[in-house]
Amino acid sequence: MAAEKSLSRIRSGAESPKTALVLAGGGLTGAVYEIGALRAIEEMLVSRDVRTFDIIVGTSAGALVGSLLAKGLTPGELMQALDGSAPAYTRIRPNHLFSLNTREFARRSLHLPRTARNALAHYLRHRSDMNIFDLFWSLIEVLPSGLYDNATLAAFVRETLEVRGLSDSFEDVNAKLYVIATDLDTGDRVVFGQDPWRDVPLSSAIAASSAVPLLYRPVRIGDTEMVDGGMRGTASLDLAIEAGAKLIVCINPLVPIENRTKANVPLLGPDGRFLSEKGLQAVSAQILRIVMQSGLDYHVKQLRRRHPDVDIILIEPRRDDYKMFFYNIMRYSARLTIAQHGFESVTLDLADQYPMLKAILARHGLAITRRFVIEELEAMRQSGNDLEVVRTVMERGRAPSYLPMHRPSAARDLKSVLCELEEALDQLDAGSAPPAGKAKAA
Repeated sequence: MAAEKSLSRIRSGAESPKTALVLAGGGLTGAVYEIGALRAIEEMLVSRDVRTFDIIVGTSAGALVGSLLAKGLTPGELMQALDGSAPAYTRIRPNHLFSLNTREFARRSLHLPRTARNALAHYLRHRSDMNIFDLFWSLIEVLPSGLYDNATLAAFVRETLEVRGLSDSFEDVNAKLYVIATDLDTGDRVVFGQDPWRDVPLSSAIAASSAVPLLYRPVRIGDTEMVDGGMRGTASLDLAIEAGAKLIVCINPLVPIENRTKANVPLLGPDGRFLSEKGLQAVSAQILRIVMQSGLDYHVKQLRRRHPDVDIILIEPRRDDYKMFFYNIMRYSARLTIAQHGFESVTLDLADQYPMLKAILARHGLAITRRFVIEELEAMRQSGNDLEVVRTVMERGRAPSYLPMHRPSAARDLKSVLCELEEALDQLDAGSAPPAGKAKAA
């Protein structure tokens, strides 16, 4: 009944139900995965693109992607900005992400002799009650609040916006934009784009939202110090609902791995080892993902219970996706590989759920077709995943290889025709999905 009322409002010329895109955190590889996923979604949409969402909510890595998207950059242009393949964009370099917090290192190192002397004296007085770990813990206070300084990421955002003639603010955006951070001193959620944080520069908001604790020093804005927005929940879907969204598409790059090869042999990976045998990195990665995923699952469950009229589409890597799990979330060199993987895996997952997604999106006046993405997957496969072909698909959103380059409007007209053809084929062959099967085989 609610869907029929929504459709009647659309037909009568009333305001369409609002749509929202919510992008969770996940480090650099998470941001690139989201770009690949957005490329797949964009190629499936007919007469729309991912910049036409009414509301965009970004947290941590999702804040960077969502903010630039709201400023009008396409997923292909976002990939160009990350890869530096277009002269118009400043390439994001390791120094933008990993600029050592040298000033705080230097300032705190001045206190090292006194701190070491006091710690040693305390250890000698109480050595019967202390161990070497206690001594080490006493010395930790000379370490800085974060290994890196996120000010260089803010500088990258400012330069990227300036090249396009865009302001470093929450103005001139295509959607209602929210960027999420966490107040370090109170633990409260900070929502940039709302009062009293509406006038904060966008670059500063992104830096604050992306300041992973311990890895980056907190970002100070006014008299408030802020860290990664994911500390208050990996994705703030409730903000989108409060803003009036009836359809939410949430992309979450971080999920725990289901580390098993056989149903009756739990916790064994493809090489037959426990996760703990893969070392500290694998254990910490799994723990992080378990905490973030459990919070998101609970959040989505509660929202669906309280707002049954809201459709929530959650896009995530599969639980057996070892590639997404074992890539370090801050790995700079994996940008193109992860973008391609995101595009491929999301395309196949969406194709698997195509009838359900098509019905959900139709309730909100959105039409989709899967033919373009399947043809682009085939083009990459036939090239042997040649990097230049992959880059062309990911960065330029080029039409299938057998077609000439099209102007965006012409490409959208073609997609409309393909969508109509697909609807006719669906009626003739209900329930089958040959393109998805072909893609899986590839």
